[in-house]
Amino acid sequence: MMIPEINGERFAEFTLPEGCLLCGGEVTIRATPAGANSYCPACHWLSRPRMKVKGNGLELTYSATASA
Repeated sequence: MMIPEINGERFAEFTLPEGCLLCGGEVTIRATPAGANSYCPACHWLSRPRMKVKGNGLELTYSATASA
């Protein structure tokens, strides 16, 4: 099995249907050794979720930050 690389860095890329927290659209996740990045093409939301393996699946968590 080949593991894809960009600029010598290994990565995995997958989509989550209805995975966008903002609009409910499909989210593309790219996981690298440095962490995960997500992108929703419907609403253009970019994020850096935390990702960890849980049982036979993955758990993605998003941090919330607010300024007043």
